[in-house]
Amino acid sequence: MHVIPIKTRIITPKDSLLDVLLEGMENAGLELRENDILGIAETPLGTTEGRVVKLSEVEVSPEATELAEKYELLPEVAELVLQEADEILGGIPHVVLTIKNNTLMANAGVDKSNVPPGYASLLPVDSRASAERIRNEVRDRLGINIGALVIDSRTQPLRLGNIGMALGVAGFRPVVDERGNTDLFGNVLRVTRRAIADNLASACTAVMGESDESIPAAIIRDAPVEFSDESFDSSEMWISPKECMYMAIFDQWRSN
Repeated sequence: MHVIPIKTRIITPKDSLLDVLLEGMENAGLELRENDILGIAETPLGTTEGRVVKLSEVEVSPEATELAEKYELLPEVAELVLQEADEILGGIPHVVLTIKNNTLMANAGVDKSNVPPGYASLLPVDSRASAERIRNEVRDRLGINIGALVIDSRTQPLRLGNIGMALGVAGFRPVVDERGNTDLFGNVLRVTRRAIADNLASACTAVMGESDESIPAAIIRDAPVEFSDESFDSSEMWISPKECMYMAIFDQWRSN
């Protein structure tokens, strides 16, 4: 498998994301091929979908003021977190732990990095639809079938640093269920499912970076995936909190 970074100019709200990516590929002598997967960071995608907010235009509620004081956030950011989060679980200074779209994430995806000063980015409204749209645009314009992957970054409990996370997938199955298979010694696997889309998102994050690299996307070539004409969102990559060892223990702790 190969993961090939796509370097581009700075992406603005007026841009077509695919136009900018194709321009970057042409400048680097790259091209998309049949059954490639195009991994795209959520912030530049959201930028072209109108998901960048001017903080001075955010009306701060009393609840947001309280949240900002508790966790040392900008009040405007706290307000956006309240608007975007499905549930707020707690936090530490500068970060609120939330659930959004069945996924644990910091600040419900509200982020002030890789946007101009005084602005914040929000997650795409529908990452599944965005991935499907990009896939369809590539097929219509280039005549090839690819997979598309919308990527965010996240932290793992008790692990230092960010890894990749799939928000939306089109063109391949995001999870492989290994339950019922056997290991090298004939033991039956009872729990194991492989997070293919998340693993590919991490591979993209490794070459895309998180700061001023200006690499908003990557081509994944020869990926070990099952291609499909379907698209998927977090509901296909989700387990119940009762099945999650982190959340189950967290809920027990909260109830005591």
